[in-house]
Amino acid sequence: MPEVEGIVSGAGAAEIGSTSPPVLRYELFAELLNSQGVARLGDAAGAVARCCESQVQVVPTAQELEWLLSVVAQEPVDVLAKRNDTSTRGMYRRIEKMWERLGAANQVQGVALAVQQGWIAPPPWGDGED
Repeated sequence: MPEVEGIVSGAGAAEIGSTSPPVLRYELFAELLNSQGVARLGDAAGAVARCCESQVQVVPTAQELEWLLSVVAQEPVDVLAKRNDTSTRGMYRRIEKMWERLGAANQVQGVALAVQQGWIAPPPWGDGED
């Protein structure tokens, strides 16, 4: 889309301008109402989503941070579930959704991401004395 190529990602209204966009002619609108047009709109929407996702910094909520710390401390999930007024299975589901939301495939990746992002301190894998 040539008319948007010059717009910087994350630009606000002041940078884009205050002029109204051109009116979409009926012929162009009609071209979007077939399977090829729908596919083009889907591709455009996907491109916008990918652009927006690359700009968004996902951070854990306060509750998710508590769960992260519990996972790192190897607290039993049933204890965490009781503290959060849910079943053990429900707590596993909540933690799994947290990993998904943060972009981690599993617990190991989730903890590594949390340490890398500075959300939590590295876990004490040993006391340093051998």
